Amino acid sequence: MLLTKMKNMVNFTSTEKEIATFIIKNTDKMEHLTIQELAKQTYSSHATIIRFTRKLGLSGFREFKIALVKDIQNREHPLSDVDPNTPFQANDSLMDISREMMELTQQTARESFQLLTEDVLQEATSRLHSADRIFLFAVGDSQIRAESFQNKLWKINRYTILATKRAEWAVHTANMTTRDCALFISYDAKSKLDVTAAKFLKERKIPMILLTSHSTSELSQLADIAISIPKTEDKTTLKISTFASQIAFDYVLNVFFATLYQMDYEENRAYLAKNQAFFQENDI
Repeated sequence: MLLTKMKNMVNFTSTEKEIATFIIKNTDKMEHLTIQELAKQTYSSHATIIRFTRKLGLSGFREFKIALVKDIQNREHPLSDVDPNTPFQANDSLMDISREMMELTQQTARESFQLLTEDVLQEATSRLHSADRIFLFAVGDSQIRAESFQNKLWKINRYTILATKRAEWAVHTANMTTRDCALFISYDAKSKLDVTAAKFLKERKIPMILLTSHSTSELSQLADIAISIPKTEDKTTLKISTFASQIAFDYVLNVFFATLYQMDYEENRAYLAKNQAFFQENDI
């Protein structure tokens, strides 16, 4: 745990010990503290704080803040120890399985929430909201999540296209414009087709958003916005199903739908009411 590492202060310089001590004493303020403010409070520098976060195994201050907030929240609301790869066993009762699946769902949703930040969520929502068309890139289990998201957006008249359906990704990619937005949904973010499409879109300056557990992948570097989901599934382990990743994708996509709906709240309510009246009149 991050807090434990800071408390142990292994191999810390005297300045790093001062930074760690300040953070531990002011955990309630850290979520909104900038790196400049932390440097001022600890009489250190921007570069010293970056080195401090890297000594903790993190890439920089932003990742450090996300990990710290998650650590604090886990301390206040301990997560279940259910295994995402094998959440139930052969001899579990039906109610045991029901409880374990409930705990996995809650655990995954909470971890996904902890990885979200307001500024990134606001930017992603704005990109989706301003797009004439939203193109979804997803295959396998993730395509099912994408189709569910597409169905929700259709109901509020947001034109959404599943670019990877029937292997038509190349045609859709070539026809996108800067007024569109691409949303990639990929746990591993290793698909060569996704990378090929993303490189093409990058050259044309077409907005791209990525949902993934691999925030350092090539696809993550190409995307304008990369939103992380928990990296809990083990590719080397024989797992029952992709429960955790699909729960996480569903959660974030539902958040996207909710934030998009909220941006035009009254208009969307009126649009849905009009459609509902039409459906009822025609017994649809």
